[in-house]
Amino acid sequence: KGVTMTALLAKAIAVTLKAHPVLNASFVAQGTQYNSNINVAVAVAMDDGGLITPVLQNADQMDIYSLSRT
Repeated sequence: KGVTMTALLAKAIAVTLKAHPVLNASFVAQGTQYNSNINVAVAVAMDDGGLITPVLQNADQMDIYSLSRT
């Protein structure tokens, strides 16, 4: 069961966002919108020079091994 550095970083971000929900907010026309879901996007470089950003949905609810596999 290997754990990647990316999974460790994603989990640390998710735990921080759960502890500080004001950081997991966005501005909309009506004011500030606080998001209840904690989703973490991870930038991944492609071999052809492109970049994709898969999203780890509900990263705060996943264990570190699941994050690493995902």
